[in-house]
Amino acid sequence: MGERHAGWHAEAQIDIDAAPERVWAIVSDISRHPALAGSGEVLAVRINGPVAVGTTFESDVRTGEVGAFSPRCVIETLDDGRRLGWVSLFPLEEGETEDHQIEVHWTFDLEATPSGTRLAHTVRIPPPKLGADELAEFFERTDRITTVRTGMARTLENIKAAAQPRSEGDD
Repeated sequence: MGERHAGWHAEAQIDIDAAPERVWAIVSDISRHPALAGSGEVLAVRINGPVAVGTTFESDVRTGEVGAFSPRCVIETLDDGRRLGWVSLFPLEEGETEDHQIEVHWTFDLEATPSGTRLAHTVRIPPPKLGADELAEFFERTDRITTVRTGMARTLENIKAAAQPRSEGDD
């Protein structure tokens, strides 16, 4: 069976009326991600050290399509104040090898703007070496990319709400 899938990619962005340093403090605090995740699928995070390239963390995730699982995550990219990226490695099923590994690469990119910060959130899912057709069928059957895009947009709204100063009249 030939690999016909180039993988999947989605991006969302938002302008936030807050300094990049404020937005970075929120985004780079991995322990806050369950509260910020707009999908509602990230239930808990356990990080094993400071935020740095190579640091690992585990998250407890529950999706309607898959159920509960705990991917191991590794911080891949850290450009302090500008970019944070990690890969989520899905647990392998019995009998699967590293060639079946599903990798979900997440990134936050911050850019200073005249009014604050533009925050972009991306996800990239390359096809696994084995099982790409099955993964593509799953994504099509469950419309998973639409679900992910919706969650990413909500995540950005949650970060914006956490970063922007509240008005006097807000309660």
